[in-house]
Amino acid sequence: MAIADRLARQLTALPDQPGVYLWKDAEGEILYVGKAKSLRSRVPGYLSNAEPTTPEREALGRLIADLETIVVPNEAQALLLENNLIKEHQPRFNIRLRDDKSYPQIAVTLGEPFPRVLVVRRVTIPGARYFGPYTDVATLRQTLKIIRRIFTVRSCHWNLPGDAPDRPCLDYHIDRCKAPCVGYQSGEAYRRMIDDVVLFLEGKTLDVRTRLRERMQDASKALDFERAAQLRDALKWLDQLEQPQTVEVVGGGDADAIGVARDGDDACGVILRIRDGRLIAREHRFLEHVEHAPEDQVLSAFLVG
Repeated sequence: MAIADRLARQLTALPDQPGVYLWKDAEGEILYVGKAKSLRSRVPGYLSNAEPTTPEREALGRLIADLETIVVPNEAQALLLENNLIKEHQPRFNIRLRDDKSYPQIAVTLGEPFPRVLVVRRVTIPGARYFGPYTDVATLRQTLKIIRRIFTVRSCHWNLPGDAPDRPCLDYHIDRCKAPCVGYQSGEAYRRMIDDVVLFLEGKTLDVRTRLRERMQDASKALDFERAAQLRDALKWLDQLEQPQTVEVVGGGDADAIGVARDGDDACGVILRIRDGRLIAREHRFLEHVEHAPEDQVLSAFLVG
């Protein structure tokens, strides 16, 4: 059967349902992945002269030899499936996020009895909670510096509690760790501290301050004045950290402000993360193959990717 005849039969059989379509060349390589609210309404336009065309669309049309479709229950699932297929197959005609596998992330190893805070480049640790990726390494370093200044997260690689040293390391003696490795800090107390680390990474610094203040008061009541002083210093440092950002109040509550700028075949998307009315972080990622794509398609690729 000729390619044109096969495509004609495939187009005739398209359902009036949401789904994802995959254009392929004569060798079966996936050229383009798209989504549609109605496959029947959307897909035939690629082979029709009725719609406005671009050089990229014309090049795609010359290579199309086969079509595959996947029907899904609704448009939202079509969007997610489209994103997964683009990441899996990296079609040459799709907008793509530039490879972000080299971008570092912060991993909190919640699957461990005594979790650690690590910098990683792959999502491979079972049970871990990931924050990032950080395209700005300076921001990553500053975040880690803040965490290590306020919290006493262990930096060792011991497989606690089964594998442990005979005595605490230098971090214990300079008040950077409470030595859970040798039983100086209970697993329960350590986990509470890790909960605060997660809240901090989520941008919920008000909750962190409230919990630190409660623990400072508990330590004072228990006459553990050294611990109370450490928590007091942590609170002061956290307040000092946030003070320069008070000019950036944009309204109460949490929000993400998003912007996309384009330059030829490239684009950059930026997310400003606002928590409790303050700007607490900025993330940006780059996209390519956007020259002939409409604005909504570029924004969709950035948000879902």
